[in-house]
Amino acid sequence: MKIAQINQIYFNVTLACAALASVLFTTGCSSTTTSNTARTGTEQMLISAAMDRAMSSVQFDDFNGYKVFVDDKYLEAVDKGYLIGSIRHKILQAGGLLAPAADAADLVLEIRSGGIGTDGQESFIGIPAIGIPGLPIELPEVKVVSRSTQMGSAKLGLICYDAKTGEAVGLGGGSSALTHNNDTYVLGIGPFRSGSVLSQREKSVGFNGVGGSFMSNPIRVVRGTPLQMVDQPTGAATYSEVQQIAELPTTTIQK
Repeated sequence: MKIAQINQIYFNVTLACAALASVLFTTGCSSTTTSNTARTGTEQMLISAAMDRAMSSVQFDDFNGYKVFVDDKYLEAVDKGYLIGSIRHKILQAGGLLAPAADAADLVLEIRSGGIGTDGQESFIGIPAIGIPGLPIELPEVKVVSRSTQMGSAKLGLICYDAKTGEAVGLGGGSSALTHNNDTYVLGIGPFRSGSVLSQREKSVGFNGVGGSFMSNPIRVVRGTPLQMVDQPTGAATYSEVQQIAELPTTTIQK
């Protein structure tokens, strides 16, 4: 047999083996399509928490026994619905009544916004990017420790007046609050989170389980206290609590 024929047979056998190996060792893959909301959950939680903190310094107990109309015509703000709903909730908790219109109310609570939104800032310890004179190259920056901070701000103005006479019944005033969320990286490892959003998420699920780094330690699952919407008579059936995390191996349930 000629050498050329032997080489051709060897080449065909090698090609067949390679094709067989590619079939045997080829693995499939799949992908999952996800989408995100236009506004991040972190941004919304920062703003809503700032609103809650601003309202915490308002004496809603003063509305006990009064019919109150909440006037929002001068309020221009993001998440306006949450703010108005929370104020109505506070009035009801204080023992006040909600009036559908000003002419059906004893008092009118007028609300305005002096600024509701978020700001961000970044800082790091390390070496900034350095350009080399005369050369079209740049030495990259080196971040030893870096921090990204997002802050939520809420400034509310409130005044209350008599619905019949239009006369102010109190001085009213402004109330401001600030929340923040920090993401810290050490030599590129992180984020190590701190701030207002982290505390809210930990109360919800027991640990930083949303957006946490691989350093997070999911060892707890929290059961929230059920919200009682209607006062029940003594001995009425109660509702069972539902865990926030459905399944988490080797986890201790804690209150």
